Amino acid sequence: MLPTSSRWLTPLLVLLLAPAVVMADGPRAFAGSLAAGAPVVFVANDYGFTGPDRIPSGVTTMQIVNKGQDLHHIQLLRLLQGKTAADFRAALKAEPGRLPKWIAFVGGPNAVPPGSEALATMSLGEGEYLLICLIPNKEGVPHMALGMQKPLSVQGLKSTLVSEPNAGLTITQADFRFALSRPVTAGSHMIQVMNHGTQPHEVVVLKLDPGASAKDFAAAFEPGASGPPPGKPVGGVVGLETGAHAFFTARFEPGRYGLICFFPDPATGKPHFAQGMTSEFTVE
Repeated sequence: MLPTSSRWLTPLLVLLLAPAVVMADGPRAFAGSLAAGAPVVFVANDYGFTGPDRIPSGVTTMQIVNKGQDLHHIQLLRLLQGKTAADFRAALKAEPGRLPKWIAFVGGPNAVPPGSEALATMSLGEGEYLLICLIPNKEGVPHMALGMQKPLSVQGLKSTLVSEPNAGLTITQADFRFALSRPVTAGSHMIQVMNHGTQPHEVVVLKLDPGASAKDFAAAFEPGASGPPPGKPVGGVVGLETGAHAFFTARFEPGRYGLICFFPDPATGKPHFAQGMTSEFTVE
């Protein structure tokens, strides 16, 4: 169970998180006129997001376009209890290293390298949200602390009802493991992620270098590690609350792949991968 007073940040994400908010470009201030099912696009730079300030509620596909020089993802948070982005920044300043208790993890497209894109689909209710990037830079400072926070207001209903996509494959999350509903084959797949655990989980999909494991990739982010990680992320879904689900698309070429969760266990502070939450599979 998570602490009732706060959410711990992963040990990989360093303290002092009180940046200014990066605002959206004027022409993209409202995405309510998007065609039904069209993705809502957010561009990630070093270090900020640009994209709409407001979108309609309902089933929403969110796309990250990484135009920076670092890995980036979009962790979507829902702000509860009438809280705002300013309240979020104040809470982080008051208690560095902790996320406030009045947020909910709502998914989002997971990490992709520079020049790449990723998609994730979630059902978003009306309310106030925040886009953040929790990935640390080479000095260990999370991108959120460098400006990668962006408010998003979800208001009204889409003019055309959009249903959830049909997934041919499911990744089930538990404490602390992944389960695939069937073997992964080469090609593009729509994948559903379901959190059946007792705390938030994410899934990072990795294309592993020959001979490398998901644990080797995780070890490259430990303090004092040197050298690049032996592989690259190719998408997935960032943190989801218990009982929540989301979807993402990914293209798999033949090779060795891994699944990994970097979220921390509130009881021990250890990242989930250190408690066995990795998995590997081969695509023929």
